[in-house]
Formats: sequence, C-alpha cells, structure tokens
Amino acid sequence: MTIWTSPLIAASGAFVGAVLACYQVTGDWLAPGSAVEGHLGYVASVTGAFGAVSGIASLLFISLDDE
Repeated sequence: MTIWTSPLIAASGAFVGAVLACYQVTGDWLAPGSAVEGHLGYVASVTGAFGAVSGIASLLFISLDDE
C-alpha cells in the first residue's frame, strides 16, 4: 500500500457515511435531495466522521506496513 491510497480510502469511507446517514434520516437509500435537505448538518457530520476515521485508519495501517 502506498500513501496515495489514503485519500481514496477516506473518500470511499465518506461516501459510505453519507449513504448511511441519508438512509438513517429518510429510510430510503435513494431519497430525493429535498428529503435530505432538512438533515444536511447531520449527514455532513456523519460523512466527515466516516471519512476521517477511514483516512486515519488507512494511514495507521500504511505506517504499520512500512515498518
């Protein structure tokens, strides 16, 4: 694994977080944007958290691999 994979892992983690947050607030995987708009703060915070955790975890695993 190289350092370049971390942003990809973080982005995919953020995407998963966004999908899960949208599902949690609307009960629908593919809800229209208007249904999600009232919960944008929550969706954004979950998205950011998932992205950050994924990115940090990938960096930790990369640093472990390099040793």
